[in-house]
Amino acid sequence: MNRKIFGLIFLTVILSIFVAAFFYSMHVSESLGPPKPTVYSYDEEYWKGLYAFGFSVAESAESKVDGFLVVMDQQGNYLSFVNSSLYMFDYVYQLSDKEVFVYLRPSNRSDRTLNPEASIWNWDTGETGTILEGISIRGHHEFLIEDEYFVTLRRVEGNVHGLDTVVDINPLTGNVTWIWSSEPLFRERPCSLCPDDDWTHGNDVTVGLDDRYYFVNFRNTDSFAKLDRETGELVWVAGRDGNFTLFENGVEKESLWYHSHIIKEIEPNVFLMFDNDFHNRTHLESYPEGEDPYVNFGGCSRLIEITLNESTMTGEVTWSYEPKTEYYSSVFGDIDVLPNGNILGVFGTPAHNWTANQKAIEEPFGAVMLEVNRQGKLIREYRFPYGVSIYRVQQLSEDPTDYLGSWLLELE
Repeated sequence: MNRKIFGLIFLTVILSIFVAAFFYSMHVSESLGPPKPTVYSYDEEYWKGLYAFGFSVAESAESKVDGFLVVMDQQGNYLSFVNSSLYMFDYVYQLSDKEVFVYLRPSNRSDRTLNPEASIWNWDTGETGTILEGISIRGHHEFLIEDEYFVTLRRVEGNVHGLDTVVDINPLTGNVTWIWSSEPLFRERPCSLCPDDDWTHGNDVTVGLDDRYYFVNFRNTDSFAKLDRETGELVWVAGRDGNFTLFENGVEKESLWYHSHIIKEIEPNVFLMFDNDFHNRTHLESYPEGEDPYVNFGGCSRLIEITLNESTMTGEVTWSYEPKTEYYSSVFGDIDVLPNGNILGVFGTPAHNWTANQKAIEEPFGAVMLEVNRQGKLIREYRFPYGVSIYRVQQLSEDPTDYLGSWLLELE
């Protein structure tokens, strides 16, 4: 065999290997999809249903952020997903057995001219449909679906302190049809470590069990408010500097939570909350100026149940779950009751790498979903890779009476 023929054969083999490797790498990359969690099962009584949620992936605070929207089974497998480098998928609500409503917020590093969008996603077929085009659905943190209107939080216009309003929005016109402002309630800066332009940082609005009241959580004031939807009046404030005397384990406390997320009424005047335990006023001296929020300065994030008594104007923690301190989440956080009666807590920060008092752990991880029972036993854990952050999680129900906002399907 002469050298030319041998050279051609050799070159052909090398090119074939390169091409095969290239297409194999493309196949592997596509098949990997979004980063999956590691699932730990501690008891067989876990919920056997599906979860729908959005999450973000970033290797560092300066790196590019990718957003994913997924439907995940109880084994941590993704049945369907979509992704975007421009938008975060903050809120997901179930509309039917296969469709969800999705609120898309432009990511911090996307085009600044982008506006929030809303879509309906059929996770079975993969089809998406943009709705509310040309309608301003801008909101700060919260976007809630109610019967034929939307509810969101917005900053008090023109206020330099970043105080919040609660607004109802007509989904056909984008007009505000109801508004309540927190401005008269907060005359002084409530958090010495919080930014000057973010006094309240409202991060959740929910509707009470009797549909008459809104409950609004203000993270930076360590309190939540009850609003009368019919009159627009403030009924009370619960939390630090509020209208209730607060107790835990029989001991009176200034506050029962610190910089929390989520407030959900599960029984009359009984609420679930994710207590971040960030900027805990009992040890503020441990927070250095310009502290890194992902470092644990002595905090312990937890899931709590708060019971209020409007006759005696007292409140107390009637149930709580505290994981190990390495699960500490200064930001994000979600809590809900699963169909089997267990509690789902989402410790959503992307960087779990510290125990209390700045002690590093050996294997850092990202967001974590924990299913616990009412006896405080950990049932199941979904632990995501480092850099994955989760804000809210929606469990998908098989009961049509649990579907929200089916009228939205008519807006497509």
